[in-house]
Amino acid sequence: MIKLTAFEGKDFDRLINWIPNEELLITIAGSQWSYPLTARQLQLYLDNPNSHSFNIVETALDRIIGHAEILDASDGTCKIDKLLVDPSCRGKGFCVYIMRELLRHAFEHLPVHTVELNVFDWNSAGIHCYEKSGFLFNHGKTQQFPVKAKTWTALNMTITKEKFISSVIPV
Repeated sequence: MIKLTAFEGKDFDRLINWIPNEELLITIAGSQWSYPLTARQLQLYLDNPNSHSFNIVETALDRIIGHAEILDASDGTCKIDKLLVDPSCRGKGFCVYIMRELLRHAFEHLPVHTVELNVFDWNSAGIHCYEKSGFLFNHGKTQQFPVKAKTWTALNMTITKEKFISSVIPV
């Protein structure tokens, strides 16, 4: 149902067009990118040797429905980041399939034992998907982001390789 393909320069315009405002950019990238997102920022992103960036492809129609990054860390962990689904495909049940494929890739192709991600506390749909995918909250690790006149709190969630392998993730 879902496969990952390499994100390349030819994909820049699509991703840029999916991000119409600063709030959405902060939602997917925290403070790592600035609005408006540009091809220059994306090229620097692609040039990072610790970053594995992907198009998320829905295989039935062979169409790109999203974007994600797996960012290597040197301590046996990696981070799923910059996860974004095409606005026309949100709410259609792809999330758990996407997470399963990202986790499979991380644990099979990278020397990691733990995968983590951050999600804003107001993103109940994301939290539900990540919990359904086996992630647990890491309560000791949060971040604050100033967004206009508000402060957003990012919560950290993790899953181990053992938990991923031993659990059957329901769909």
